[in-house]
This record gives sequence, C-alpha cells and structure tokens, in this order.
Amino acid sequence: MMMMYQFFAKLGYNKRQAEWFPILIVRIFIGVFFILSGFFKIFDSKQHENLLKTLKDAHIPFSEFNAYLVPFLELLCGFLILVGLLTTIASFVLFVIMIMAIVTDRTASIAHHVGIMSLENFLYLPEVLYGLMFLWLFFSGPGKVSIDYKYGKNKRLKSY
Repeated sequence: MMMMYQFFAKLGYNKRQAEWFPILIVRIFIGVFFILSGFFKIFDSKQHENLLKTLKDAHIPFSEFNAYLVPFLELLCGFLILVGLLTTIASFVLFVIMIMAIVTDRTASIAHHVGIMSLENFLYLPEVLYGLMFLWLFFSGPGKVSIDYKYGKNKRLKSY
C-alpha cells in the first residue's frame, strides 16, 4: 500500500513539472487554427461573404467593418497565442469572440431542442470548446515555453 502511495505521490509531482507541455500543444494547435481561420476569412472571398452574411443576419452593427475586424483579430490573436506573447490578452479577445459567436449565431441552431438535448447540442458546438480553451489559457497562462514566460521570469527576478 505504501509503494502505491509513493508511486502516485511521485506521479503527481512529475505531472506538475510537465504542465507546460499540454499548454504548449494547445497553444500550437489553437494558434494555427485561428491564424488559418482569420486568414481565409479575409482573403477567401467566399468565406468572407459567408461571414458578412452571418453578421448581417445576426444584426451585428457595422457588419462590413466587423467582417474584416473579427478575422483580423482571429489571425493576430492566433499568432500571439502560438508564440506565447500577450497570451492572456489574446485569449480574452478570442474568448469574447467565441461568446459573441455563440450568442448571435450558434444558439439559433439549437433553439428547437428542449431539455437535455439542447444542452447536448450546445456543448457540441465547437465555439463552446474553443471558448473553454481560451478561458483555460487566460487563467493558466502561456506555460514555460513562451515569450511571456521568458520576460515574466526576468521581471520576477528583478522584483526580489
């Protein structure tokens, strides 16, 4: 019994030491995804038209302006998250974009369901998962393999 306790105690400690790894993996994948998403919404006329139509159908003010602003923010914040620079701010911006996408566009697709089915369909939306990842990055930070960590470490050392 004592050996099992020691094994799990060491495992818990080692897991904390490797916490940077899953954060890095999430940052890489979600960063690349939003870089590509923003890029194609700006430069692919069909995707840009679809975004503009979605914004107009949702009665978003200044739809033409926002049809360029939102993909630009996706591209920029995706890059910032990928390299780990201003990760907290970039995560917050993309979290707000996900909330707005859910509220203005995606909830209509699940409105006809009731009860547990509506919850299941809501949780199945990709924007919900992306929003949770951005919320996690906002609170966890960018991890050890990031520009934020390097400059934050220098700042922490100077403050003591």
